[in-house]
Order: sequence, then C-alpha cells, then structure tokens
Amino acid sequence: MNEFKVTRRLLLGLFFIVSAACCGRTIPPPDNEIKDALLLKGAIDARVESFDAVRFKEVIFEYYGENERLKVRQLILVKQPDKLRVQTRLPGSDEIVNLLVSDGQTFAMHRRDTNDYLTGTPTRENLNKLLPLDLSSPDVVRVMLGGAPWDRMAQEQSPLQLEWDGKKGAYRVWVETRAGGRFEILVRSTDFAVTEMSETDSSGDAIYTYETDDWRAYGVQSLPEFRRFQWPGEDLDFSVDVGETQVGITLPDQLFQFPPPPGSRIIEVDGNG
Repeated sequence: MNEFKVTRRLLLGLFFIVSAACCGRTIPPPDNEIKDALLLKGAIDARVESFDAVRFKEVIFEYYGENERLKVRQLILVKQPDKLRVQTRLPGSDEIVNLLVSDGQTFAMHRRDTNDYLTGTPTRENLNKLLPLDLSSPDVVRVMLGGAPWDRMAQEQSPLQLEWDGKKGAYRVWVETRAGGRFEILVRSTDFAVTEMSETDSSGDAIYTYETDDWRAYGVQSLPEFRRFQWPGEDLDFSVDVGETQVGITLPDQLFQFPPPPGSRIIEVDGNG
C-alpha cells in the first residue's frame, strides 16, 4: 500500500510538472505560415466557397437575457453566397411562429402572432432588430459556414491586420474599430476555419464574443455543431446547438423568397440603424 502511495505521488507530481510546462508553452506557426492578411482572407473564403448549400436541422436556439430564458426550435438554411432562411417553432409544436428569409438583396420576416410582415435590406443594423447576431445576412451565411464576417469588419473602415497567436495556435485577424477597440477573428491554420470572434473596447474589455465547439467532419469539410454569442454589457447570451447538419444538398432559390401573406401588416424597416 505504501509503495502504491509513493508511486501515486510521483505520478501526480510528474503530471503537474508536465501540465505546468504545457500551459506555458508557445505553439509555433506552421512551416508554410501565411503572413499577408489578404492571402489569409482568400484562404478563408475558398474554404467557405467549398460549401454550396447547407441545411441545419433540429437546431435549439437558447436565449438568456434581462432575467428571462427562452428556448425555441429552428431550421436554418443557407446557400451561397448570401441566401438565408430561419424557421422558428416553439418546443413541442410543429407550427412555424416566425419566419425570416433573405435572398441577399432584401429580407422578409413574418410574425404569426401579430401578422406583421417586416422587410428591408439585410444589413447588420436591420437584422439586429429581428435576430440579435450583430451580423448582416451575408455575414450570417459566412459565419454559419465557418467563415468570417467581412461586412462587419469592413464597416470599421480599417485595414485587416494579421498575427500568429502562439497561445491559441491559430491566426488572429483584426481591424481597429472606430471607437478605438478591436474586432477580431481566430482562424485555424489547418483548414482556415473561423473558430472565434470578438469585439473589445479601447480598454480591452469585451463588448461582443462568439465561440464555437463540437466541430464535426463532413468528408474533407467541417462545421461546428455549437455556437455561442454574448454581449456582456447588454446582458445577452444565447447559443445555437445544431442537431443535424446536411451538406451537399440542393436548395431552390424560392426557399429564400417570401411574399407578404394576405392581410398582413407590411412594415418597412429603416436601414439607418
């Protein structure tokens, strides 16, 4: 028994030494490191373009904010380069309570409870009023496919910058925000997938964060099954948990168009934020 205890202590000590060494290590960049931000942008886009259309089924959208919690079921369809469809149902029901579609040029959203039909351009500001992702419709498509929110980053009117993050073992791409902070993404070096996003203020405090988990391979491609968005200052926190992902499918363009239902109240959403 005593020998067992001594051996166990030695093993635990070795474990903690190795763990400490690993925690402090820096992961070197790959041999073929990309040092030009625009070249990395091209690699990120090429990966996204390898997908044509994807269906995300049995999605659980769970929202926390302002002392309330909401869980709904969704079906999300995306099609290159900027088409989006989100159907929302309450748990235990097959009735669609909310439908949002965008063909890349305009969006339409219908709320069955009020029979309101909202429409406008699919900008970040407009969609934020309906779907709090802080992204335009084309950026939602890119992010759902593991890509970068280029519209969001371009709004800062600042050049892309790039560095290798040795702690994360990934590329870090960012733009300086007009408020003096940063909007940045973390990019895997193996397949150029965007795994994290964040916006910080001039003091380095988080304004907005996005993270992914449970990446699953689909042939040579991969997509996350879990996504989480947070706005600490706004007390907003929600996750998108995908039950089934279908790639390599055909989605007709009609799925991304939706005329006003008869009798609905048509509301033009102001695009100025």
